[in-house]
Amino acid sequence: MTQVLQVPQRGYRRGLRYVAPLVVGIACLWLLRNRLGGLDPQQISQALSEVRAAQWLLAGLATALSFWALGRYDGVIHRHLRTAIPDREAQLSGISAIALAQLLGLGVVTGTLARWRLLPRLGPLRAAQVTAAVSASFLVAWALVTAAACLLLAPQLLPQWLALMALAIFLTLPAIALFVPELKVARLRFRFPSLQAMTAITVFAAIDTCAAAAALWVLLPEAPGFASYLPVFLLALGAGLFAGTPGGIGPFELSLLALLPELAEEELIAAILAFRLVYYLIPGALAAAHVFRPRPAQDPANRAQVPRQVPDLLLEHAPRAESGVARQNGARLLGSASAGGLCVDTPQTLTLLFDPLAGSLAPLLPRLVQAARGSNRMPIVYKCSARQAVEARRAGWHLLHVADEALIDPGAFSLEGPRHRQLRRKLRQAAKAGIEVTRATELPFPEMARLDAEWKRTHGRARGLSTGRYAPSYVQAQRVYGARQHGHLVAFVTFHQNHNQLCLDLMRHGGDLPDGTMHALICAALEDARRLRLPLSLAAMPAAREEEPPLSARLRRLVAQRSGGAGLTRFKESFAPRRQRLYMAAPGRLSLVLGALDLALAMRRPAITADDPLSSAAPLAYGGRDSPRPR
Repeated sequence: MTQVLQVPQRGYRRGLRYVAPLVVGIACLWLLRNRLGGLDPQQISQALSEVRAAQWLLAGLATALSFWALGRYDGVIHRHLRTAIPDREAQLSGISAIALAQLLGLGVVTGTLARWRLLPRLGPLRAAQVTAAVSASFLVAWALVTAAACLLLAPQLLPQWLALMALAIFLTLPAIALFVPELKVARLRFRFPSLQAMTAITVFAAIDTCAAAAALWVLLPEAPGFASYLPVFLLALGAGLFAGTPGGIGPFELSLLALLPELAEEELIAAILAFRLVYYLIPGALAAAHVFRPRPAQDPANRAQVPRQVPDLLLEHAPRAESGVARQNGARLLGSASAGGLCVDTPQTLTLLFDPLAGSLAPLLPRLVQAARGSNRMPIVYKCSARQAVEARRAGWHLLHVADEALIDPGAFSLEGPRHRQLRRKLRQAAKAGIEVTRATELPFPEMARLDAEWKRTHGRARGLSTGRYAPSYVQAQRVYGARQHGHLVAFVTFHQNHNQLCLDLMRHGGDLPDGTMHALICAALEDARRLRLPLSLAAMPAAREEEPPLSARLRRLVAQRSGGAGLTRFKESFAPRRQRLYMAAPGRLSLVLGALDLALAMRRPAITADDPLSSAAPLAYGGRDSPRPR
């Protein structure tokens, strides 16, 4: 059970923030005094003395369970905010801060100062963010638990429409987190917790509130059934939370007295006093001793700024040249003692892209699970080869055939034969239209930007994450081929290149493109790949149809639609490539489904990048393996 803490506002609103709880508390205490004026203090004292040792022990155990859940709750918030605080430290600081805030009140100040003292490297602003996030998310979780409890256990306590509305609002939050993971208001950005974080927050809030309710319930001499009592406790807790008084004193007692009229008032007040001793005073005293004990002075060390950019040397020797997309998508290295790979963050997943840069997938999977848990995300492997997928299956992961990589051996490629009849026809059409294809050694950025804009008007926003988006600073590190008609650039393609492969990335063209233009561009790249003795990949294409479970078939069709569908398949099949299966892997079926949906959404979101410094620059000389590459 935690108090709701809000970030203070400026001016008179800040004063009102602190004065209002005091006024409410005084009013409630005055009402409570009038209510208790007729009670016999000796009867209260006698009822308190009759609390048995077993009741004290059970109340203490329930309190310990409640604060355990609160600590885990703080750990979830720290992972969501990416504070890099170890779980144990985050949990202990959260338990202490909440226990102290419940006892002393002024939660926004008390909780922030306690967390800052216990975790000095957080700094005051970050500590305040943790405090505010814990409070706001707990309030939402409390509303869900209370609405569900009232609806199922005591419908007479709360209007049904109100309980249903609270449930409906809460149930929309996962959809919002999935489809709109971040909200921007002016300069402020709010990032919703992941689905995993939301689930954990709800579970720990339910454990916390139910355990707190049990701590009072076992102290009641003639307790009602727990099922009918729980909604009453939750509503009384809410009254205390919204009043903002220390420990909810005043509104909490008044609510219980009103909602439990069948209990003798002296015995109920005695049980509440015992509950406040066990749940508030003792934990608050222990927290104060922990927070204020002398400790060595620590400098609030700044977190080391680790460059996210993957070293070019690793990309140059990656098994798949497609790994070059890491120059744009913000991928970072995930490594173990014997392997390393590229991983990217999405709102719901931590995704390992492609095959490992070095080593095999098996030793990376535990590291991926650990890293994903550290940010409340699901671990996913995306577009790995069949060989690496076998490693994932041996580890108990579930697989989904999501795409096929189109591979061509340039040394064995020939336009002769019936398989390339359509390709030969397309190339003749391009030649008849006067298309001239050359490799661009100087990149005409203005013309390329124009074609990219025309292409997006026709095809919509370009996909990202596992494929590139046009940006001058990105394509200058690629091998680029352009097609001109009467001196004007009408299409271009770009290829990732490293020591092991050429891989198709961007394909852009304007309207009224002569037939066969894109085919001619690929053939020019094939000629160079033969000279460089490098295999060529046309990147991923929709997976071939196969016998599979209905759910897998639906997911595969979704991926195919997102990756271009039938038109892209016909284009790449005209080169008669060899298909190599690519798989997606996840620890469970649900995470496989949610991961596929999250990745599909992430690929369509706008790129979050600064203005490209080369967007208006003059053309740059470009070289591949056979000429100097700009850095």
